[in-house]
Amino acid sequence: MEGGITRHRAYLWLTAALLLVLLVVMMTCHHSTVTPKTQLTLDTLHQPETIVSNVSAPPARHPYRHHTKKNTSIPISTQQPPATIYHKEKQLIFNLNTADSLDLVQLYNIGPTFARRIIRYRNLLGGFVDKKQLWEVHGMDSVRYNDIAPHLYADPADITPIDLNIVTLDELKRHPYLDYYQAKAIVQLRETAGSYHEVQDILKIPIIDNETYTHIAPYLTCNSQPKK
Repeated sequence: MEGGITRHRAYLWLTAALLLVLLVVMMTCHHSTVTPKTQLTLDTLHQPETIVSNVSAPPARHPYRHHTKKNTSIPISTQQPPATIYHKEKQLIFNLNTADSLDLVQLYNIGPTFARRIIRYRNLLGGFVDKKQLWEVHGMDSVRYNDIAPHLYADPADITPIDLNIVTLDELKRHPYLDYYQAKAIVQLRETAGSYHEVQDILKIPIIDNETYTHIAPYLTCNSQPKK
């Protein structure tokens, strides 16, 4: 009986020894499968300062360059035209008597509607003698005039003259500087006294005052007057 107990204890010690050897072998195999790179990563998990220092920081942005990019993304206010438009306007000079609506709308504060209004009034006049006549265009104000006046001039050589000796009453009464009765009196004087020899002859008409004459005279001519 005692011999059996001894053998049983020996068997237990042998089993324990085999288990210990097996455990040592397993741990050795597991250690050999960890690559140096993986081992380094596992070791550095406990060193956050090392990880941060190994990460490349993005290059610092230049403060002025960043400021410029920010400014260019700001939309242009509709209350004030951009500087490039002002620079372009300073180079624009138009003759009021030859400019079309496409020319005029390039000027700040002149839209298509107002450009057509200027041209319509120019046609009624027969052309502008002076750019100050723009004040006579309906809707003109000091702000708009001051914006466009530096870019405009009027050449009197481009006006369409009215020949007092051949003009009809219908044509003459449409002029902005004459009313119906003044136009009729001019035509009647020609029919009763004969052809006009000079524009000043219309001053013989009582209802043609000096102010009216000053306005209308640049548009009148007597080119078809008879020879003396």
